[in-house]
Amino acid sequence: MKIIDAHIHTSFSEKETKDFAKKNGIDFSWNGLQKSMRDNSILNVIAITTKTSDPTPGESNLLLAQAKKDSRLRSVCSINPNYVSTNYVKAVEKLMKNKQIVGIKIFPGYHPVYPNDKKYFPFYKLAGKYGLPVIIHTGDTFGSKYLVKYSHPLSVDEIAVKFPETTFILAHLGFPWVREAAELVYKNENVYADLSAFCIGCTPKTPAYVISDIRYALEASERPDKFLYGSDWPLVDMKEYIKIIKRAVSKEHHSKIFYENAKKVFKL
Repeated sequence: MKIIDAHIHTSFSEKETKDFAKKNGIDFSWNGLQKSMRDNSILNVIAITTKTSDPTPGESNLLLAQAKKDSRLRSVCSINPNYVSTNYVKAVEKLMKNKQIVGIKIFPGYHPVYPNDKKYFPFYKLAGKYGLPVIIHTGDTFGSKYLVKYSHPLSVDEIAVKFPETTFILAHLGFPWVREAAELVYKNENVYADLSAFCIGCTPKTPAYVISDIRYALEASERPDKFLYGSDWPLVDMKEYIKIIKRAVSKEHHSKIFYENAKKVFKL
């Protein structure tokens, strides 16, 4: 089966992530990534900024260098709401115009700024202009020092309506607010969701709510063409997480969710 992993992180020097991966027996390194992709028949990965404190476009130098080293990696840089002046907008547009990135990401919750803040509007317009998606962190955060009120998926509804030409992807399907996220996918033609990080670590024992939540979202939204497989590696083991999503998703939709939807959205 063809697989595109639409949500991983490759900032191998980031200490908190590195420590978590080591604790859970995951080889969070360039060689570890190569092995995981090979062992699980991953054709492409969407590598996303990890360091939310980096200026816009976050970690672009690192991600572009990695993509040059291995073309299977496609880059998504982040927008830091503290760095949104005209020069930063121009820098992001240059990356889009040169086809060096396949999307951008914002981190509500990690940044105490709602997705509908006007600071982000120029970047949403750019994404619509170049036909690239905006990934939005929704739901729980990796750490208790952040504010999840900013990452509730319902705040995406306003921008989905305001920017109908722009595609928005709800990272993590808004977990634990899965029902609200599913409603946004159902209601808004330009809203998609990825299924990353419903449980973290590498245990093969899957909590029942993971399966039931994902199945609910697929049935309630009636749009299997708008969900993307993503792992959030290295917070999960790729092999185990693929098994989890295969269990949660009806076999008839495997091709769409593991491959076709991401290929379309990210123009791969």
